[in-house]
Amino acid sequence: MDTVRHFIAKEFAEDLDACAHHLESEGFLVLTEALPSATCRNLAAFVDSSLAAVQSEMADASDETRDSLEESHFGNVRCRRCRYDLKLPLNGAVQEALAFLVTKVGQLLVQRVSDEGRLVELSCLVSDPGAQQQPMHPDTFCAASSCAPLVTVFVALQHITEEMGPTVLCPRTHNLASHEAINQIPLELRSSAETSQRFGAIHATCQAGTAVLMDSRLLHCGGANVVDRGSRRRLFYTSWQLPGNTPDGSTYSIRSELQGRLRLSRFLKHEAMMTLEQTPKQPLEKHIDEEPS
Repeated sequence: MDTVRHFIAKEFAEDLDACAHHLESEGFLVLTEALPSATCRNLAAFVDSSLAAVQSEMADASDETRDSLEESHFGNVRCRRCRYDLKLPLNGAVQEALAFLVTKVGQLLVQRVSDEGRLVELSCLVSDPGAQQQPMHPDTFCAASSCAPLVTVFVALQHITEEMGPTVLCPRTHNLASHEAINQIPLELRSSAETSQRFGAIHATCQAGTAVLMDSRLLHCGGANVVDRGSRRRLFYTSWQLPGNTPDGSTYSIRSELQGRLRLSRFLKHEAMMTLEQTPKQPLEKHIDEEPS
């Protein structure tokens, strides 16, 4: 992403309005060093071990049980061959990463979804060599009368090269006209180089810990992870919803016990988040609403 502006933590803290304007106009924003390297390594290891455990359990299960396990542990990701959307629990390495991430991007999220914005996705996208490029798509769709976006934050848990199939982003396509245009292209052609070129796509190669904040209406897709030259790519991600918003087309990837129960204000108020170098003194699970709403 050499031609894309990268924001650093100091800019993010000192000129929040400029960052918000960039996200509004481009449909995404790149923030370097959103997570420390050690946090990325710990979470990547947790993701790998969790994915392996689920796959082993599914291999030994009956068809009925396997379907239940898949629904419980995986989101509805496009092009599933060698690609997984692993729903994450809110504990351990996940809790540490989310706590740190909110200290970096929380105030921008407040501007977009309010301090009562809901956490509606908590997951990790994993692609292995052999994963094909997905069709270009938005996560939420514009209607003629209105658009109701989420804000999604993707964080690379390792260095992402071109061969690993980085996220493909199409700047300034978070609008009705772009959605109408992509809908005119046959599904089997939406992963083509011609489609990417038509919508001005860029490939989000980056260092570990880099975050991409994305308007969920933006056209994007997961790239192809090249056999023999690629390697496992892990993207930790969260999505946040403005209260009352009901975007069309969203399939939330979050564990059932967390659905509708986590608000941004709970993370912002957590005492341990005020000091970035400290481990939270009180588990974030204590800040889950007692009842979904």
